[in-house]
Parts: sequence; C-alpha cells; structure tokens
Amino acid sequence: MRIGVFAGSFCPITKGHVAAIESAARLVDKLYVVVGVNFDKQYLIPIEARLSMLKKAIVHVSNAQAVSHSGMMTDFCKSVGATVMIKAVRNALDLQSVIDLCDINKSYWDGDTVFVVGDKQYRHVSASLVRELAGLGQDFSQYVPECCLDEIKNYLVK
Repeated sequence: MRIGVFAGSFCPITKGHVAAIESAARLVDKLYVVVGVNFDKQYLIPIEARLSMLKKAIVHVSNAQAVSHSGMMTDFCKSVGATVMIKAVRNALDLQSVIDLCDINKSYWDGDTVFVVGDKQYRHVSASLVRELAGLGQDFSQYVPECCLDEIKNYLVK
C-alpha cells in the first residue's frame, strides 16, 4: 500500500487546497492530509477549527484522512509509514520552496517529496489572499469551499 502525506496550515482551507488534495489522493492508496503547525506563524483560526473544516471539505475524497500534527512532518511520515510527501506548486516561488523542502526532508526521512501542479482555475488562490480579502471587507466566497464559508467568516470577518 502506497501511503502519502499532504500537509499545510489550511488557514483557511481554500478551493485550491481541495483541488490539490484531490490530485494528491490519485497518486496513493492512502493519503493523510495533515494540518501542521508552523511555530513562526500566528494563526487566525485555531487548529481544531482548521481540522474540522478540512474534514468537511475533503469528505468526498474516499482515501484521504484529515489529521493534525505539531511536530516535524518527516516524523509524522515515519509514524504512518508514508513513502511520499506531496506538495502543491502554484508558481515558481512555490517550486523553489518545495525544492528546498525536498533537500531538508532527505536529511530526516528516506521517502520522496513530490509535487502536483495547482489546478489552473485556482492557481492564484492562497490562504493569505483569502485572509487579505477578508481583512479588507471583500467577498472571498468564490475561493473557499461552500461547506466552510460561514465558519471561515466567523474567524476572519470582523
């Protein structure tokens, strides 16, 4: 069985995330979608809420399981027997960070880090764009899963 990991902060979950998760799930038998914690970031949405929304947004992806993890993602990969970490790439900047991540991951884990290219329809969408639009009082509903919209608004719209 080929086990993969797709990790992100999902603050908030976007339609771009969901499309990338769907692509990643096609590459493996079992996909762990992990809400990670980056200690350099301040999150506007608590991890429990991000995990809850992620679960709702990917319920249709039959081989995906949403979980959270607060340590190194390579440790999580080892703990579940994952052989591949899958990252989404939207642009050249993302590609460079994934290449850097591949090099770092190899120091801690013997699996592969691969990428899927973000869906063309959502390549311009990021969680930071959604947060910025929300902060400016603009409608961001077209960029987030409908099942999570009200909850995202509760956290981002003041």
